Amino acid sequence: MVSPAITVDNIINPPAVESFVRGPGVSERVFAVLMVFVYAFSLPNEWFVRVGNASAGTVQSGSPIVTLVFLAFFGIVILAMTNNWHVVLAAAGREPLLPAFLALIVLSTLWSANIIETFTSAVVLCITFAVGIYFSIRFRLEETLWLSGIALAAGVVINFVFIFVFQQFGLDTINVGTDGGSKWSGIFVTKNELGRVGALSFLIFCFLARVRRSAFVWPMWALLAGIQVVGSDSATSLGATFGLIALSVVFLGFRGRKTLYGATAIAITTVMSTLTLLAATNLAVATGLLGKDSNFTGRLPLWIDSMTIGVAERPWLGYGWLAYWGEDESFPVRVLQNFEVPHAHNAFIDAWLFAGPLAAILLLAIYGRALVWGARNIRAIPGAVGLAPVMLTSYCFIFSLTESGVVRRDLSFILFIVSCITVAKNKGVRQAWKPPAETAAS
Repeated sequence: MVSPAITVDNIINPPAVESFVRGPGVSERVFAVLMVFVYAFSLPNEWFVRVGNASAGTVQSGSPIVTLVFLAFFGIVILAMTNNWHVVLAAAGREPLLPAFLALIVLSTLWSANIIETFTSAVVLCITFAVGIYFSIRFRLEETLWLSGIALAAGVVINFVFIFVFQQFGLDTINVGTDGGSKWSGIFVTKNELGRVGALSFLIFCFLARVRRSAFVWPMWALLAGIQVVGSDSATSLGATFGLIALSVVFLGFRGRKTLYGATAIAITTVMSTLTLLAATNLAVATGLLGKDSNFTGRLPLWIDSMTIGVAERPWLGYGWLAYWGEDESFPVRVLQNFEVPHAHNAFIDAWLFAGPLAAILLLAIYGRALVWGARNIRAIPGAVGLAPVMLTSYCFIFSLTESGVVRRDLSFILFIVSCITVAKNKGVRQAWKPPAETAAS
């Protein structure tokens, strides 16, 4: 079914932007798939880098070649939106807290402990936000999912090649599994990254199986992505995948009922609190069920040290975006944790560390509004397309509670922006959608 989700023809007068609204051509779709692939998996020159000869931070920041590629993407996106800035501003204004959050990130350069790192990351996030806006106004939601699915399917194949052929790069030599062997990491530095992308791939492949009415192709890709999640041995990713399945059942089961919002709130709270508790404490029974060592999931000491040491030092403005987890600023926390901490494993604590409490509040508010509006979107739009935004938001929220989150140069941030803009269109919907048979009967 064609989605009435947001496009520029829903934002302003259609005749004024008719040429801009007209469907993208083949070349633009190919470019979009390429852009999605690079955002999800970066370039091949970074696939063969491991922490043994380069730091994880270097890999995440990107090499000069990667930087040039993303600048090229930005240039093409800007050209595509030239002479249509009123449409771009209208789309960006659907959720004003997002540009406000990015503005605070840019502003944190003024007081950053590492001005170059903060300024560079701020520019990268602004470019990623522009790409998210581009997808929001050039493609309907189901087409964005389809383009993402093509890129992610290619990534699944490449990851398997690295896991079974280039094992010196495809296995995580940092995090050893409970059986004493290395776990899958694919083209990524750590197994947790493979698990995170695998969970996102599984979610999108499941949507495409519903939207495209596929009984074999997309379910097969979902199975392969699920195998990578399991093989990564990432408790967070595996728990998130099961949690997302449970949420989808609740969302679909209560669509059209007056109790939808209550059921949504209870389901999200239950899933998020369970996964957070699993990540925060040493739950031997729960982690044993996941095949994990009970000492692995103890993030609570890290969260406490990050607040009592890091936040306490600069409680109001923070250290500048991404400027805390360097060699100097986070040294006391890294000593107590006895490992090279890359982030707080909680996006809201990191936001506070980087740009103060206002950043953490803004990020939490963005998620809260997106989840509420996402529930209304389920009522307004039938099928998997109506369900997709709130599920993508839930995915991002889960990995913000127990990992570094999605506010970075990543496909998940682009999809989160698209989801926020999509659900903002239907935030005022009050009447529940009813199935055709139910409508006819009434």
